[in-house]
Amino acid sequence: MGQLVVKVESMSLEEKAVFPTDLSFWEDLWDQYTNEYSEVVIHCWAEEEEVVNKKKKKSFEALNEGLMKVFTVNLNDENRLFFRNYSQDPIGGLKWFTMFFNTNGEEQLEIGQYGAEIIFSNVDEEKAEEIKAIFPISTEMEYHDDFEE
Repeated sequence: MGQLVVKVESMSLEEKAVFPTDLSFWEDLWDQYTNEYSEVVIHCWAEEEEVVNKKKKKSFEALNEGLMKVFTVNLNDENRLFFRNYSQDPIGGLKWFTMFFNTNGEEQLEIGQYGAEIIFSNVDEEKAEEIKAIFPISTEMEYHDDFEE
């Protein structure tokens, strides 16, 4: 099994260091590649107070880790719909910094840099090619078949 690293074309503003210029893949990503996960761990910057307060309502665990707030959220139907349809920030990218999807304690999918970098772990080349199809043409994608956890 390997790892697919996806780097979506990105930009930055004073409010965000890096975020994708095109999130057209977001709904397909949720519809096709997150259904197997029962929870997601979200990292937000502490100053993103509005986002942090919204996540507190949906999370079953919230931790303060210095400048970061860490939330664990069950992926029931309501929460999946929320993430699929209401994750995009009006100034660009996602409303939170990083999302981690785990299976049996092992990270399988990471969405970082406000959605600008996505890492799929434990995928074969065929699955990696399938995943690549949902991203814009300008996206950098690299498959590593020798990935080990």
